[in-house]
Amino acid sequence: MMVLQNRYQLAVAIVASLLSGPVFAQSAIEHHVWQDEREFEPFSRTAEAITGAIRLSGNNQFATPGSKMTITFGNGKKVQLTSVGASQRQWDDVDDKMMTAEVFKVAQDPGTLLNGNTLCGKAATFLVFHETSSFGDSLLGVAAFEGSEEPKDINSPGLCGTFNYVID
Repeated sequence: MMVLQNRYQLAVAIVASLLSGPVFAQSAIEHHVWQDEREFEPFSRTAEAITGAIRLSGNNQFATPGSKMTITFGNGKKVQLTSVGASQRQWDDVDDKMMTAEVFKVAQDPGTLLNGNTLCGKAATFLVFHETSSFGDSLLGVAAFEGSEEPKDINSPGLCGTFNYVID
């Protein structure tokens, strides 16, 4: 009986020591294509007609509010973007699945882009980047929003355009 009690006390002591000390866990670092400095060719006709290819300056500080990057549109217009954070919600207007996306505040609307088109009917105020796929192609999805309200998902007020770009 004494042996069983000692084993029980030893087990309790081991568990208590494990729970009382710091617990270290290694997790994978989340990285997304919009964080890299690179160019993306249009996949959708909408992107081809309005933005053309886009170039992102890159931002290695994923989901860090206040971190910055620049987007350059096909006609050479540049706009600074400031991250307001990331979330995992429905961000694709075709697919209902949850996906990680990062929301950026637009410093100023780029105005007229290609073919006399603009991102939104009014000034674009937020761009949301996410990764998606279509018919086996990996894509960078960009949703444009107007208005002062930060978008929470694809169904948020102010959605004014969605654009898809090829991920090479």
